[in-house]
Amino acid sequence: MIQTVEKIFREYFPIPEERKKTILLVEDEAIIALSETQRLKKNGFRVISASSGEEAVQIATNDYTIDLVLMDIDLGREEDGTDAAVRILKTRDIPIVFLSSHTEPEIVEKTEKITSYGYVVKNSGETVLIASIKMAFKLYESHLRLKRSEESLKENQELLRATLRSIGDGVISTDELGNITDMNYVAETLTGWSREEAIGEPIERVFKIINAKTKRRMRNSLDLLTPKEKNMGLENQVLLISKSGSEHRVAESSAPIRSEKGYTIGSVLVFRDISKEYSLLENIKESESRFKTVANAAPVMIWVSGLDKKCNWFNQTWLNFTGRTMEQELGDGWAEGVHPDDLEECIQIYSSHFDEREPFSMTYRLRNKNGDWRWIQDNGLPITNESGIFTGFIGSCVDITEAKEALETLAKDLHEREYLYKELQHRVKNSMSMISSIVEIEASRSSDSKLENTLENLVNRIHSVGNLYEMLYTSDNSHSVRLDRYIQKITENLLNAFREKTKDISLQLDLNDLEIDVKSAIPLGLILNELVTNIFKYAFPKKQEGKISIRLFKEDSWVNLVVSDNGVPFPEGFRTDYSPGLGLQLVNMLVDQLKGNIQWKLNGEKEVSIRFCNKEEHSDQFSFVKS
Repeated sequence: MIQTVEKIFREYFPIPEERKKTILLVEDEAIIALSETQRLKKNGFRVISASSGEEAVQIATNDYTIDLVLMDIDLGREEDGTDAAVRILKTRDIPIVFLSSHTEPEIVEKTEKITSYGYVVKNSGETVLIASIKMAFKLYESHLRLKRSEESLKENQELLRATLRSIGDGVISTDELGNITDMNYVAETLTGWSREEAIGEPIERVFKIINAKTKRRMRNSLDLLTPKEKNMGLENQVLLISKSGSEHRVAESSAPIRSEKGYTIGSVLVFRDISKEYSLLENIKESESRFKTVANAAPVMIWVSGLDKKCNWFNQTWLNFTGRTMEQELGDGWAEGVHPDDLEECIQIYSSHFDEREPFSMTYRLRNKNGDWRWIQDNGLPITNESGIFTGFIGSCVDITEAKEALETLAKDLHEREYLYKELQHRVKNSMSMISSIVEIEASRSSDSKLENTLENLVNRIHSVGNLYEMLYTSDNSHSVRLDRYIQKITENLLNAFREKTKDISLQLDLNDLEIDVKSAIPLGLILNELVTNIFKYAFPKKQEGKISIRLFKEDSWVNLVVSDNGVPFPEGFRTDYSPGLGLQLVNMLVDQLKGNIQWKLNGEKEVSIRFCNKEEHSDQFSFVKS
């Protein structure tokens, strides 16, 4: 059969029977002791017997299962029951009921001085005896409850005193009449009164306060007590005058002490020395005052916001600019003056940087007091206190309308100048094309071959410079050119100019992407023109096959141009530092102009190496000598 949970618990966890109370029966007469023992057992008590006072003391002080002592007074020749009871009570707090045949008043009074749990006359009957014992147990239980209450009260009082001693504020308690009932060490220190001196004194005498500004006596906050707590803080300018006359700036709070039924039975006053805090507050106020004075005198507009992102202060320069009051600008009121087209972006930048605690800079249009829209440069910075805790933002604004308009005008002027510059490049190119055409016409009409050759060289030189201006015209950059593309242009024009001689000559270009300034590109283009022209004219006579190689590369800040060919060698007696012809002289002069050097390889495959510094990167860091 399935057992219930209750049955299982009863089986394994039986409810213990109530323990029988144990009585120590002290009686020297054996027959009387036996009779009393039977009575007691009959009424549910457990009985231990003792026939003498000494035996009773031994049993009672060692056996803690004994709940009550039923003590006879006459115990033969030895000490009587009263003496034994006194000895037992010195060791144990236990109820003792005297059982005696004596009815003399002096005997009864003697027992009452020892204990007050009962006195039963022998032969009073079983009912009286059992009732007296039960009454003794009830009195003892009441005694224990009272004792526990007193101990608990004592513990609470000690705990309260320990708490009052440990807290850093001064505490004074009073009764309903305003007389001091207790105070802690801090209160003693600040008032100059010891606890013993102050108890019983009126609170006004011990806790004497005056107004810090007027020096007039102030009413104690306990006098102003209402059903609600009364607080007095920093704003009250309270000075506590101690017994010795020293002053302490204090903040205080007070509250009534109420009984369980709600009646006021006293008051408690809590106060603390705020001299350092007040001094710090005054310094902060003074610092804020100085800041506002400086900020109001500043020529820039200044704003401050708190942790809620709302602006809580604007300087006078801002207010003068907008023509609005501080109340109108506070919070989000300042946003009413921002141009509608700029407001969303303005708020987005401000909010996102506020969340990230990062500085920001933005421009927007703000309406001034005349109703005009003015461009504002607004720079914001996060604010932190001495502990590094973020407290808000501060920003400064300047009117950049004139500067912005000037920049726009300048940008427009620069654009126009750039256009004119490109137009000038175009006109120069066209003019050079016209000049080269005129020279070509003169060369074709000349019957002097030497003059014709000179004019052709001149045309190639003009084309070399003209190519550069054409590149500048089609480029977005008017200050530098791509040197590799410029070399390609020059060689293309020379191939066209000497197309009858170049059918069997291969031209190999190995050019790195390289950009140099225009001033360096012009002489380099003329140098290349002279070198390649001379190769076409003199290196491959009778239209023989051959190759020309041109390399362009960069080493650090150095630009290297190498021109080589496998044509006939230089004539005997050829000098690299001097030539009656204009071409070689021009090459040497232009290399000097570039502050570079030139090296000639005359044996085997001829090679000319030109090396110079890119002026855009290191304009004055290198000095070169022609080798």
